[in-house]
Amino acid sequence: MTNGGPAIHREWWFTQLTLFIWAWMLIGPALEDRWLTHLLLQVCLLNAVLTTLKANPEWGLARGVTIGLWLLALAGSLIAFAPVPRAWERFALGIETLSLLPLLALLAAGILRFVYRSRRLTIDGVFATIVVYMIVAIFFSRLYLLLLGLDPQAFNLPLPAAGRTAQLLQVDLLYYSLITQCSVGYGDILPVSEAARMLAVIQAVVGQFYMAVVVAIFVGMYATQRRD
Repeated sequence: MTNGGPAIHREWWFTQLTLFIWAWMLIGPALEDRWLTHLLLQVCLLNAVLTTLKANPEWGLARGVTIGLWLLALAGSLIAFAPVPRAWERFALGIETLSLLPLLALLAAGILRFVYRSRRLTIDGVFATIVVYMIVAIFFSRLYLLLLGLDPQAFNLPLPAAGRTAQLLQVDLLYYSLITQCSVGYGDILPVSEAARMLAVIQAVVGQFYMAVVVAIFVGMYATQRRD
């Protein structure tokens, strides 16, 4: 009974994380209080960090780097919400974004490592690949947000960037990121600058390549299980 407990819990690590991310995407835009929105984002990020570390117990240096990057991103976000001068707020937001990018990359690598190392097809493995797909979209949305901060005319938004709150801009760019990654292309948000266009092209290629790799991995796992 004791030996079977951890295995059962492991089967739902990434399932619960996927549902949590989807809940964050649905609930976050409806929250009017910036603190609640920000708190939900940090809880979602902490959930992803803890789940990835649980799935990779043998991580050494990468474990410390992951925790350090998360703490740095958390500190930057807290400073940004504190009553500090505008210059400090921008600096804190920059620290948050620049620490989130490598953190998201580490999380994606750790989760894919877990999927590949398991060598068997499970429901939680399927949800783990969905989590990575969402992390890639969040990664590019942060790049778009950083680019928009440098060039307010980088994207053609439904409403001008100056008239949108930081929360709504994040929602817009995450939506645009997922639409680009899925190659849907509704056209309500358009990249205008050369940098924005090139980033969109790179993300579209990454999204298609990722789907092909995931399918190949799962086909290999299924074939292995059938052979065994």
